[in-house]
Amino acid sequence: MGGFLLEQWHWWTITLLACSFAFYFANSKPAWVAIASTVVGGILWFEPWFPVMYQLGVFFAIASVGTVLTTLIVDAYKGEGEAVENEAPKRVLRVDRLIGHVITLDTPIVNGNGVLEMQGAMLRLRGADCEAGSKVRVTGIDGIDRELILVEPAEGAEEY
Repeated sequence: MGGFLLEQWHWWTITLLACSFAFYFANSKPAWVAIASTVVGGILWFEPWFPVMYQLGVFFAIASVGTVLTTLIVDAYKGEGEAVENEAPKRVLRVDRLIGHVITLDTPIVNGNGVLEMQGAMLRLRGADCEAGSKVRVTGIDGIDRELILVEPAEGAEEY
């Protein structure tokens, strides 16, 4: 009874699976599995009786060294582990809850475009031209750009 034999198509199937994982998860680490399995599959193309123990050794050597080096280089490049003190966390503001409310403008709306700072978030406004300090009513949100708030002048209304 013969032992287990890994053939070249086994390794190239692993290559395809690893490439799929690398692209799907946008991660470079499965790419090393793909590279290693491609190398072993190529060796088997030219030398079909390459021992299984050597196949596994070549595969794990390439995959592990590549993965470790990629991890070290990518982490060093991203600067992980270093705290950034000057950068404030991004605030999430549910702009859909503002519809119907009246707000006072900090800056004017010029040529139909303006900016408003609310609860630490910068919001872009679109509406009729208004001076700074005037009150506007939020009428909706742009359907495509969910961060663009549609406003209209509101007179004699209470502020949000």
